[in-house]
This record gives sequence, structure tokens and C-alpha cells, in this order.
Amino acid sequence: MSINVASTISTLEGADRWARQLNDAVARKDYAFAGSLFSTDGYWRDIIALTWAIKTFHGPDAIEEMLGKYAVKSGLRNFRIEGHPRKEQLGEFGSTVELFVAFDTDTITGRGYVRLVADQTDEGQLRALTLLTSADQLTGFPEKSLTNRKRDSHRTTEKGSKNWLDDRIYDQSYEDRDPQVLVIGAGQAGLTVAARLRQLGVDVLVVDKMNRVGDNWRNRYHSLTLHNEICTNHLPYIPYPASWPVFIPKDKLANWMEFYADSMEINVWTDTTFLDGGYDETDRKWTVNLQLRDGQTRTMRPSHVVMAVGVSGKPNIPKFDGTETFRGQMLHSSQHSSDVDVSGKKVLVIGSGTSSHDIAQDAYLRGADVTMLQRSSATVVSIEQSGLAYAAFRKNEGIRPIEETDLMVASIPYDLLRRLHGPLSRKMAEADKELLDGLRKVGFQLDNGEDDTGFFLKLVRYLGGYYIDVGASQLIIDRKIKLKTGASVERLEERSVLLSDGERLETDIIALGTGYRPLQQAVESMFGPAMAERIGPVWGLGEDNELRNMWVRTQQPGFYIAGGTFTMCRFYSKVTALLIKAELEGLLT
Repeated sequence: MSINVASTISTLEGADRWARQLNDAVARKDYAFAGSLFSTDGYWRDIIALTWAIKTFHGPDAIEEMLGKYAVKSGLRNFRIEGHPRKEQLGEFGSTVELFVAFDTDTITGRGYVRLVADQTDEGQLRALTLLTSADQLTGFPEKSLTNRKRDSHRTTEKGSKNWLDDRIYDQSYEDRDPQVLVIGAGQAGLTVAARLRQLGVDVLVVDKMNRVGDNWRNRYHSLTLHNEICTNHLPYIPYPASWPVFIPKDKLANWMEFYADSMEINVWTDTTFLDGGYDETDRKWTVNLQLRDGQTRTMRPSHVVMAVGVSGKPNIPKFDGTETFRGQMLHSSQHSSDVDVSGKKVLVIGSGTSSHDIAQDAYLRGADVTMLQRSSATVVSIEQSGLAYAAFRKNEGIRPIEETDLMVASIPYDLLRRLHGPLSRKMAEADKELLDGLRKVGFQLDNGEDDTGFFLKLVRYLGGYYIDVGASQLIIDRKIKLKTGASVERLEERSVLLSDGERLETDIIALGTGYRPLQQAVESMFGPAMAERIGPVWGLGEDNELRNMWVRTQQPGFYIAGGTFTMCRFYSKVTALLIKAELEGLLT
């Protein structure tokens, strides 16, 4: 049922009244009344402000119980609205009053976002549909900022005085010290966590096995651009220039990441391989062994390790009968680049997710005869319609800081996101009818997610099973990329692949778009099975409808896992950095 805000209510007065009621109820420990300030379908999502975790509470009873557990312990107080309310529309819930909020606890200053709806039975009363409380700053340990800059002048007034470059070279060398935090991986997750930690005054080193920062993008296939819009992909502190295109080319992005690491003075060791690591429960320190570019081994003793190797985990490479007899080239999507010579060759792409489509399109454009073997149905959405999932970023770009848009987006819990994306994904599918009908006509197997929620929930749940179309779909419709469905690989032969339906495909190159193993297996390969079992599953939504073991403390002390989209990395890197800083300063037990 649509809920309308009564026109007789002053939204500012009503919102301020609601905030004062919540503040007063918490102060007098009347948590039942505080819970009643939420609609019966209301959500309170807390991001390390009260709980030192990411938790969502649904309904007045759950919110009452949460406050009873955390309000006094955290010292929640001084809850207040910021700025002016706005009237918006939120799917099935109709009209909402939305605004930013601020609050304090004993250890943090917080910000958040609230959506209020009118109570149909109590004229003049607003109740919260969603409330986000998110840690912004640690009390006494502010980030460097425009009003909190480092004031060293680097004036060289004495013989032998060091300048800025001397200090940077020394800082990056770690000749006589260990970092407080070691970050494994210099992609968007590793760099954003490191940048946040540097702004908090934490000594952090990033290591990466590649030759240059940005090579995780630079070394990909020639035609790659990001599939989502630039407004969603800014890194913390330094937004992309206004002159940049909406869809960022991979080499432009790679060069920017290298520039970003330098500009943010992030200490990065490239050509450095993580060998192994173990945690000492007594000293609360890690012993980590690294192989440096010169072949030597360096042992370090950080107090925290952040695994930021990408959320895809280890490549899933199936075992086919006859693999040893195949005389062509077989590679996983993670190994595909423009260095692979495909011109004039027959390429079989196994899979129909994003990587499979991208590889098929790239190979076709470089002169290959391409066939896609679709093993299971996929969700396809045009790049134009996929932008509806990021509408808040596009709408607010240039109007408000992206940090505020991030709060607005984070204030929608995943359970509510699931409910909203059903109608949204159907709207996308209706707009894409011509594209989807064309795919069905050539036999492409389509779905719209397990619960009709489209591609975005597939990303959150499985990191796969969808494709945002940047041209490959039309090539499939036009039969320029051939499509084979309803069969699997029976065995490989010298120059062909025999399928389960008896068809034999001549093949020079097999590209495996077969996905990745669960990220928990990456933990196991790096730190051993005992630690992987201790941490448990990684990524995907748990029973609490939050991502499992991402960005927050895990069951392994001093260990964090970071990764995801640029949007996720920009926002949740702050969560990881604040948790680590809080623990280093003794604020977090």
C-alpha cells in the first residue's frame, strides 16, 4: 500500500520531532518507545557505530532489543537531523521524508540517513522506514582533512636535512621497522583501505605480485571498459576529472590507480609475492613471509593483515576427459588478454557470464571464429538499463559529495534492496524487450535471478550469472558469435571438442568462463585450512542479510578481507580502516 506524507505536516518540524523523540527515548532507556518510532516494516542498519559490526535490525521489536543491548554500552546520544528534508518516492512504500542525521557515542562521531513515512493512524507522527547509523570519525583520532593537515614545512635550514622525497624513500623502504598493517593486493580494495589508514596515521604497506600498480586492469584485453558509470566508481579523496568519459577504459583506469597510490603516498611494494603467514595469539602479531623482486625473502610482523586479492577467489578450472590430448590452447578468463593471438582461429568460450561475453566479443573483434557454449541460463541487461541500479549516483553527481550519496545507498539494507529490485528489474526487462527477445530467438537461455530480482542481487549473492551488455549480445543475435546450448563438454580431442549431444566443434583455443572458487578457498591456499575453517564462508548474504566476512572483523583476530565493486571499496574501506585504528588505539575490545 502506498503511504503518503500528509500535506498538513511540516516535514522539517515532523522530522525534528521524530529525532527528539528518539533521542529522549534512548536517554531514558525507554527502548520500547524508541522501537515504536519505526514503522512495523522499518529497518535500522548499523555500520560499526553502536555494534562494531555491520548489522541490520528489522521491525520495532528487533530494534527495541538492539537498543537494550547496545545503546548504553556504546553511549548513544545527541541524535539530531542535518540539513533540510526532501520528499522522495521509494517503490511500494510511496512518499518518504528523507534527510541526513548525526549522533555521538563514547568513541565515535556518527552520520547516517533516515527515511520517514507518515503514520496512518496517528496524524502528524512520522515513523522511520529506514535508519542508517554509520561511524564517521573516531573521537580523538580524526582523519587528515582540509582543517587537519600535516603542517611540516620541510624547510632545509641545516646541513644534511632531509626533504620530502628523502622521507618518502625512507618511509617506503621499511629498513628498520615493520608496518602496523600489511595489505595483500594493490587493486581498488587494497588501495582504498591503505589510503584510509594513511589518513588515520596508521603505518600500512601494500604488497602486490604484479609489476606495476594498476596491472590488474592494464593487463586485460584490449577493448575493456568498465560496465558501470563513472559516477559510481570514484576512489576516496580524489574524484576523477570532469573531462573523463562515462565508461572508463581499462588503461586510463590503470594509470589513475598508479597516480592515486603516489598522490595518497601509499607505500606499495610491487613484484612482491605473499608466501605464507601465521598469527601469534600471545603477541597478537602476524609472522608474514614475502618474496621480493630480487628473490630474497623478507619476514614482517604486522598486527593486522588485510587480504585484498579480489573477491573472485581462485579460478575454477574444470577437469575434462582428454585434456592431455588437446593440442590447442586452453586458458581461464583470468588469463585472457590481448597478448593471446586469436586472429583466424576457432575459439570456444565455455560459459555465458560477464567474462565469457567480454572474451567472446574481444576475440570476434580481433578476427576469431567464436562459439559460446552456454551451460546455464544468465541474466542480461543493457548497459543503459543497468544504470537504473545506480540512479542515486547519477542523480546526485555534482550536487552533493559522493560520501553523502554513499550514505544514502548504504542506508538501504540488502533485504529491502531485494524487495525493491524485483519491480526495478522487471522495469529493466520491459525496456530491454527487443534485446531479450532477440536473444531468445537464437536460443540464448535467460533468467531474471532466482527471485526475479535481476542482475544486482546476483552480484551480491554469487558474483556471477549475469551480463551487462556492451555489444556482445547483438553479436550473438546477429549470429556473428555462434551459440551452442543444451550440451556440455564430453571430452577434448587433439583439435576439437566433443559435446554431450554428439556434436564435434573444431577448436584452436578454449576460453574458460567457468568462474571462481569460493573466496574461503583463497584464504585456505594462503593461510591454511584451519584458518579458512575458522573464518567460514566469504561473500554472499548470510542469515543476517549482510555480506559474510567482508570488511569487518572476522573470527581470526587481526584479519580482514576487502574486495568488491569500486562503490563498495570506496565506502566500506572506511569501515575496515576505522576498525583497525580503533583496535590499535585500544578503543575496541
